[in-house]
Amino acid sequence: MSKLSAPADKLVRETTGYVNAQFDDLKLRSIKGLSEGTSALAGLLLIFIMIGALVTAISFAFVLWIGELLNSYALGALIMAGILLLILVVLFLLRKSLFKDNFVTMYTNIFYQKEESKPVGLKTQEGLDMAIWNAENRIKEQEQDISSALTEFKDYYSLKHLLGIGFPAAVRFVFGKDKKKKE
Repeated sequence: MSKLSAPADKLVRETTGYVNAQFDDLKLRSIKGLSEGTSALAGLLLIFIMIGALVTAISFAFVLWIGELLNSYALGALIMAGILLLILVVLFLLRKSLFKDNFVTMYTNIFYQKEESKPVGLKTQEGLDMAIWNAENRIKEQEQDISSALTEFKDYYSLKHLLGIGFPAAVRFVFGKDKKKKE
């Protein structure tokens, strides 16, 4: 790497780092959105299945209850409906935390197939939030580095600087050859 191309090389390095940081941030945010969306969908699906089973059991209980006029078949069906209702309440209370972390791991494995590129501690929503925070800080650092490299690039390749390093070198070249010819 020559002195002349050093600012351009630095700008390319900083820009590459910035693009990589942005891409990591995009992957992490995708994992977060997909895991939250999928867990919400899975929770709703499970609740709707349980509601369907509950409605079926209650309907069956009413049919038996009316048919038997308070005999044991109807009472058994109502007990079963009560158990399903209890399961539904438990699932409803656990709906926010039931599947989220499972999907974080699943999507992390999809987006980060190489172990060495996987952010550390990315198995829970808290770990995902920390990885996103780290990615945002890395992006800010890369933006500052690019800004610095761009300023250095502009200063180095300015007409004033190029004339400052080019003109003396040309004079030395011209007069240096003249001295050698005379000697």
